[in-house]
Amino acid sequence: MTSISKFFLENYKFTMVLTFFFIFFGISGVKTLNSESFPNVNIGQVIITTQYKGATAEDIEAKITKPIEDEIRSVTGLKEVKSISQPGESKILTTVDVDNYDVETVIADLQRSVDRVPDLPVDLENPPDFAEIKTDEFPVIEVAIVGENVERLRDRVALELKEDLEDNKNISSVRMSGFRERQFSILVDKEKLSQFHVGLNEVTQAVAAQNVTIPGGSLESPEAQRIVKIEGKIKKAEDLGSIVIRANFSGSKVLLRDIATIVDSEEDARTLARFEGRPATFLIISKKTGADIIQLAGSVKERIDRFNTKYNGQLEFSIYNDEGIRVGNRLDVLSSNGLAGLALVVIFLMIFLPGRVGVMAALSLPIAVFATFGYMQATGLTINTITILAMVISIGMLVDNAVVISENFARLKAAGVQGKAAILDSIRTLWLPITATALTTIAAFLPMLVTKGIIGQFIKGIPIVVTASLVFSLVEGFILLPVRLVKSKEIEEEEGETKALEEKPDWFTRLVAPPFNRFVA
Repeated sequence: MTSISKFFLENYKFTMVLTFFFIFFGISGVKTLNSESFPNVNIGQVIITTQYKGATAEDIEAKITKPIEDEIRSVTGLKEVKSISQPGESKILTTVDVDNYDVETVIADLQRSVDRVPDLPVDLENPPDFAEIKTDEFPVIEVAIVGENVERLRDRVALELKEDLEDNKNISSVRMSGFRERQFSILVDKEKLSQFHVGLNEVTQAVAAQNVTIPGGSLESPEAQRIVKIEGKIKKAEDLGSIVIRANFSGSKVLLRDIATIVDSEEDARTLARFEGRPATFLIISKKTGADIIQLAGSVKERIDRFNTKYNGQLEFSIYNDEGIRVGNRLDVLSSNGLAGLALVVIFLMIFLPGRVGVMAALSLPIAVFATFGYMQATGLTINTITILAMVISIGMLVDNAVVISENFARLKAAGVQGKAAILDSIRTLWLPITATALTTIAAFLPMLVTKGIIGQFIKGIPIVVTASLVFSLVEGFILLPVRLVKSKEIEEEEGETKALEEKPDWFTRLVAPPFNRFVA
């Protein structure tokens, strides 16, 4: 270790460049690190949901849940399969054996097995929904749109806001709660059906035939190519009432409004939502993998402010369950601890170590912290609850090596040893116990890397960050710090500070020497 330190001492310009590289490396890492609540953990869980309206729980079990379960149980690598059959819906939760199988491969096989399930009811409106549960795609922020739903104003604004938010590339999904889709209700009059001799099937076929969109190919010209389509989607109740149910060659026809009343309303409520006792529609916003929570929350708030201004006096937009605030508070804890620790370190080192030695030793803390942040960014780690905890654990140990080396250097320098000889002697004497101390701490955290299961994936950031920070503190103490100490002492000698210190002992020496030196034999 002494020879390595000597090399960097002799090539001090290269060492200073390396020091600045660590600092800029860390600053760039801090700027680009993503902030999340929790680390990205692949828990290997999938929910398979199938909607079958009007079916009883027994029918759901026999016609949907059982066939899907029989098919997916043939997939190798599943640890557990649970199912819930309830009226109108089937839910199956599958868990992959993450310790012994590749999660991505098993989930791909599982999806293929769901796609080939035979004997599902032919009148299913939608195929089974296959949704993988991901810890990094969770609700980041929730918005409540509060106000009366007169003429579906609240729901229309909620849909408009949802579409606006989905344009954000960092948002994976926006779910709505308390939202009711627009619905045209056709109230058929039985007597008028008999009067016009029209059957109910004839009415439903006419409505279905008119509410379609048919592609018509393309229309080419020398200047451009245009897509042609026949748009027949009903947008107003008046259009729906004008649908022809029956017509003859004499021009007589029966319209839908002649036999029914059309009401522009909304579907039956499945979920009623309230915010602070008032009716509301909720928007639950989830982020994409790798998106920064704080930046995402800020962009969502900007859009909410625009809608607040646009619909001022008609609706209220309230943000609750803001995960960005929680992550910001954790970062504040880390930054406040780091700044407070650095301030205390600088103060006490300047009190107990002479001249510029205390300042040079105190610089070891920010350099090691910056290098750790740069390493986290390079290896794909994020700032989350786990890595913040690891950094808080490490901050108290990062400056220890520098303090011990600097104090021994100052003692030898005061005894008359030259600068380079003093620092090399300090490193030769202390490198083994300092390294052993760091390695014992690393050894205490490294077993966390072999923890299996979801917990192991969740906590693996702690040993990685603690190990990286302690390794950088050793590099800083044995390679970068010696150059700063020697150069600072050379500057002090040029300014005559060393001579002044030799003539006048520091306050701690004067305080300790008189009462205690008589006990020394």
